[in-house]
Amino acid sequence: MPERNERSYIPNKLYEVRVKIKDLDYTNDTIEVVIASSLNTAYQLIDITFSLDPNDAIVEDIFGGEPIRLSITLFSETDYPGPRIDIELLYLNSGFELTEKDKMTGTTLKDRTAFTVTTVARNPFKTMSSLVNDVFVGQTLNQIISSLATDIGATVSYDSNDQNTTPIDQVCIPPTTFYKIIKENNRDNDDIFDGYLDQRFGLFSGSAGVFCQYDNKVYIKNLTSKLRKNQTFTVHQLASGETAKIVDNIYDQSLGGKVFYTYDTIQTSYAGNAKFGDLGSSIRNIVRPKDTLTAVLPQELSDVASSSALLYSSRNKKLFIDSASERTKYYNEDTGYEQDLTLFNSRFGRSLSTLSSLSLNLERNLPLLNLINVGECVKFKPHTVDYIDFEGKYILWSSIIRFIKSNGPDWETTAQINLYRTNKKK
Repeated sequence: MPERNERSYIPNKLYEVRVKIKDLDYTNDTIEVVIASSLNTAYQLIDITFSLDPNDAIVEDIFGGEPIRLSITLFSETDYPGPRIDIELLYLNSGFELTEKDKMTGTTLKDRTAFTVTTVARNPFKTMSSLVNDVFVGQTLNQIISSLATDIGATVSYDSNDQNTTPIDQVCIPPTTFYKIIKENNRDNDDIFDGYLDQRFGLFSGSAGVFCQYDNKVYIKNLTSKLRKNQTFTVHQLASGETAKIVDNIYDQSLGGKVFYTYDTIQTSYAGNAKFGDLGSSIRNIVRPKDTLTAVLPQELSDVASSSALLYSSRNKKLFIDSASERTKYYNEDTGYEQDLTLFNSRFGRSLSTLSSLSLNLERNLPLLNLINVGECVKFKPHTVDYIDFEGKYILWSSIIRFIKSNGPDWETTAQINLYRTNKKK
């Protein structure tokens, strides 16, 4: 049953997870919290599962009229609290079963059932879904986006590395949400306003990623540039028969939040032929500059992969492409901007960023801040000699972090992270 008074603070050696709705504390009734972050979405998606009597949900009107407040603190296996995150959530939908009861239900007997609520980070949702509409003359994309952000009261962190700094003669922003107007272009979406600025001009001469974190800060990242920098954290895949000294050393490092480890199986995939066959290995972009009727801008997809995608290699830049998938393809659906290749480097670089993937599971106490910071560079280090070619840097594309109540106030946690880059082997 939810509590109206403040809970007594009980220190534990795992996590402190607290959930409040209105003036009620539902922490004791919460049995699972799942936080999903992905570059394919605009903000965090969070599922919370309660163990409640349906009558409690009905009486207290838990149907979305009030925000849900979630707080998570990691204790890093000490009695001293570490980083804490506070998220105000917007209730989207829920479902629970109404169990059979007596005609007049008593107030003491509780028939508890699982009650899952799907939510999003409330302030990021408001920011990214805000409507924008304006006209800009002779300004860069950074200036345009900063102006739109100011209009809606948003804070933007815009990656300065290889951003498109070309002043654009005129840009008319149609009435569109802030997220849709700036997000990286999705070729599979037929909406002409999807990724409007990236689709027509290119945010970077490289692959872009856009995400609004739980703290309501909008990050616009050059993923290509991120892959060339130092990693935010390292993941070790430990081998069976690993020496105790190595394991203990990695375990000690993992307490700081920049090193993780797993013994689990790694799932991998590679889609080089599918992407090259779809996009065309030789590309001809037909554009319409203002001073001539038309122009053709040629590109080789292998060159785009090398310069503008997520190619990581300490030895070579080989991609596994069958000659049968090679073909020439013409693109004429966009006017482009003059004879500037930035747009096309950004577009095709983004499409080639996800050729190769690694999916892996992490356990034990997991500091949240790095795991939810999608779009950052991650280093994968396998300890099995046969897997050494998969070593190297990737981009953290998505993560799903699951908190499950174990005993008393303690929580156990697992995480699935998905890493992407362009090439399969280093």
